[in-house]
Amino acid sequence: MSSGFMTWFTTVDSILPFFGAHVLLAIGLGYTQPSSTVRPLLLLLIIAFCLISVRSTVSRSIPGEIGGEYVIGFIFHASHFLCLAKLSPPPKSTERGRWTWSTNQLFEARWGISTKILPSWPKRSKDAIPSIATDKDILALTSIDKDTKTARSSTGPDSTRGLIPSRQAFLLRRTWDLAWTISIIWLLKSNRLLIYPDDITSVPHGFLHRLADITPREAFIRVYFTFLGWVIPYCTLRAGHSLAGCICVLCGDLPERWPPLFGSIGDAYTIRRFYALFWHHLMRKAFTSHAVFIVNKVLHLPRNNPVSRYLIIILTFLISAGLHLAAGMALSECVVYAQTRYFFSIAAVIILEDAVIWLYKSKFSSSALPADDPRRTLWRLVGYSWVAFFHVWSSSKTTFSSFCCAHPDL
Repeated sequence: MSSGFMTWFTTVDSILPFFGAHVLLAIGLGYTQPSSTVRPLLLLLIIAFCLISVRSTVSRSIPGEIGGEYVIGFIFHASHFLCLAKLSPPPKSTERGRWTWSTNQLFEARWGISTKILPSWPKRSKDAIPSIATDKDILALTSIDKDTKTARSSTGPDSTRGLIPSRQAFLLRRTWDLAWTISIIWLLKSNRLLIYPDDITSVPHGFLHRLADITPREAFIRVYFTFLGWVIPYCTLRAGHSLAGCICVLCGDLPERWPPLFGSIGDAYTIRRFYALFWHHLMRKAFTSHAVFIVNKVLHLPRNNPVSRYLIIILTFLISAGLHLAAGMALSECVVYAQTRYFFSIAAVIILEDAVIWLYKSKFSSSALPADDPRRTLWRLVGYSWVAFFHVWSSSKTTFSSFCCAHPDL
């Protein structure tokens, strides 16, 4: 009987267990005590259901592997909700109120960030305070210095520079977002560059030590892989967020509960700022809560400590590596190494950036350059070039390594 179950478990192709995982999480949140031993058991069932659904045709059909990542990400959020944050309904809630509250936790515009932290659309840009500036668990990933915090008060994925749109304006704007993002995905998917296996297998994976030997075709392929690797997930996530926002607002939700998913790319002139201010925060709370638990509860390191903050950054990106590996069901040794190396390099570069910025400010000046100073524009251009170069290097190196792992005979 057990062998038959395992055969079914490894061969079933259905997304339905994922919806069952949502029901289990809603029941666990609404009808169990925060410290109940039932919650870990529910989490185990949620993990099993998600591992079934991550292999489904439906999840794999979503561009950019976003479907599988969303399914695996749900496990981390369930763990955070049930076992780490131990969320529970407000006291004296009715039965209907408990169910409404618990289901609302599953369909928030920002997973895992409470309404006290999540900002609504600000009336003016100076009022926008993204969640990362106030959530203590993830401040370590985003805080650099006073200048950065000041800049972050008006920018970021959870803020906006415009007034709160009307319901009609919101629906029109998000419908347009849905249209152009799907169009870009279709365009990129239907017009792929013709790449031969020899284009990848005949060259070393890295290129920092051989910049002078890189051919124009290799350089173009590396940039092309990097472009696809970021633009398709960006468009998929933005399209999904726009569709969800339209559905919820049509069902009566308020537009201010659905602020933009991504920040301004103009703020991404360091790797830290790329992830803190531009890239989405859908999984950040789930990742950082587990990293904080390891650092504070397992290793017993103090919270407000540089070692703790940087260790949280490293663990956060390693957890992200685990999500991407599980979502792609790619568990061969060389693929695990390539993905882990990629995400660890992001954390390492953030630490390096902080060290360089600290050394520069301690030696030259700790004050920010005036907005009209030409040097400010120059440094921004240097920063944008650095971010682009790092992504091309790290992303293409990982893509080349993963391809060779998948085709060892070539």
